[in-house]
Amino acid sequence: MVPNLHFLTNALLVVVCILMGTSFLSIHIPHKEDLKNYRISLKVLAGAYFVMGLLTFLVIVFNLADNSREHFTFIAIFISSTQALLFTFTLVTLINPKFVKLKNLLKHLSPYILFIASYTISNLVYDDPKLTSLKDVGLYLDNPTIWIRLLFLVYYAIQLICYTVIFISEEKKYNAELLNYFSEVFKLKMSWVKIAYYTALSIGIIAMIINFFPAQFDWIATLIFAFFYFGYAQEYIKYNKVFTIIEPALRTPIVEASISQPRIIIKTDWEHFKQKILSQKYYCESGITIEDIASKLNIGRTTLSNLINREEGVNFNAWINRLRIEEAKHLLLYYPDYSIAAISEMVGYTEQANFSRQFKQIAGETPLLWRKNPAS
Repeated sequence: MVPNLHFLTNALLVVVCILMGTSFLSIHIPHKEDLKNYRISLKVLAGAYFVMGLLTFLVIVFNLADNSREHFTFIAIFISSTQALLFTFTLVTLINPKFVKLKNLLKHLSPYILFIASYTISNLVYDDPKLTSLKDVGLYLDNPTIWIRLLFLVYYAIQLICYTVIFISEEKKYNAELLNYFSEVFKLKMSWVKIAYYTALSIGIIAMIINFFPAQFDWIATLIFAFFYFGYAQEYIKYNKVFTIIEPALRTPIVEASISQPRIIIKTDWEHFKQKILSQKYYCESGITIEDIASKLNIGRTTLSNLINREEGVNFNAWINRLRIEEAKHLLLYYPDYSIAAISEMVGYTEQANFSRQFKQIAGETPLLWRKNPAS
């Protein structure tokens, strides 16, 4: 039964890699400068998927899954490490299109050149012993090749930690950019990117520790890999549609010197701008962005963002939601015949669920409960 599971799961992984790799190459991407790295990443991913499919195919053909188990081989660490690099950089590209630059990439690739050169030379001179148990490590500590493998393993562990720090930092920047631009970000946070990263991180760890378990359990790991590669590809391909929405938030603001601003904007100026926003109820316009309001006020987007952050103590999204909820309270109190859905739409929300979520977060209870007892 187990040999059949090995064959079936490996065959599934081969099919997934070929189909998804082909999909990466076949989708049309607009020739926008900010999508350049995304277009490149699709080709890189396609190559990686095809290589993974080929390697898995060789496992099936030559029955490599049944070979004696070796611990932390150089090739196993190399594959896991390069996969970590691949998934980290392709995912970060989605939330920061300018992250992947040649200088940055070369910095992360340089350790591989050092390890490959050191391992190749050491392997030719001292050979590369097979470690089928942890006890074998002590027997070959006088062999430089073993030390290179151990150092590579330590590097891989440090790499996972560093990449996690990088990803968390870039994700925070991305979320901050969204919150400083859009009035609604519920569908734009791309939670799948975070899930995909930590799943890839877990898979990278699994790929290493699976070597310490009996070979009959390999099919479980292979099945997990197949599902991950399929789900990852599906979501990655959809990014093209999301980018058209989030592009303005990720784009560097235009130099604001072109907008007429005769003097430095101070607190009294903000009171004037704020009063106009409140009187015209710009915040109730569905899908309103900071760029839209800045245009109405004839000031720069960055200027308006700085004013809101400085004078209101919150980002654009939080401030707009605060104003919308206050408006919603007024409508709930004085127009009892209006439905929650109608009020949600009137104050600018495109989804009632998001309105209820924001209302509860700000007011402490749902719109329905607040309407019944507004004094609370």
